[in-house]
Amino acid sequence: MQNLLPVLTLALVGCGGSSPPPIPPTTGDFVANQEGVGTAQAFGIDFHVQANSSGASAEGEIDADLINTENSTARKRFSLGDDVTIQLDSVDASTVRFLLNDQDFGVLRVGDQVVIDAEKNVTVNGTARTPM
Repeated sequence: MQNLLPVLTLALVGCGGSSPPPIPPTTGDFVANQEGVGTAQAFGIDFHVQANSSGASAEGEIDADLINTENSTARKRFSLGDDVTIQLDSVDASTVRFLLNDQDFGVLRVGDQVVIDAEKNVTVNGTARTPM
């Protein structure tokens, strides 16, 4: 019993549980396209897109490392119409890397508003953004 006490103490004190992975929120995510007007929410970021046709698709993957949560990653990729593909790769719990048609447009943060017009011009929170 004397040898068991240190093991039990270590188990109770040293086991604080793991923290959640540093991935932006996914609650409420959706992708829709009605009559060439695409709307989406992904990782807490809102998108409004002028698409060339109807149709929308989405895919995503989350690689959650519960031991080393800082190594967790997530990716969302969605299409609106035939000519708009958006990819978001998590950087941390509030930031993602933003790619439009495989061009890097820098980072977005949870709560950002992204507008993509018919010519594929991008504005983020009202400010024009060009590929990096």
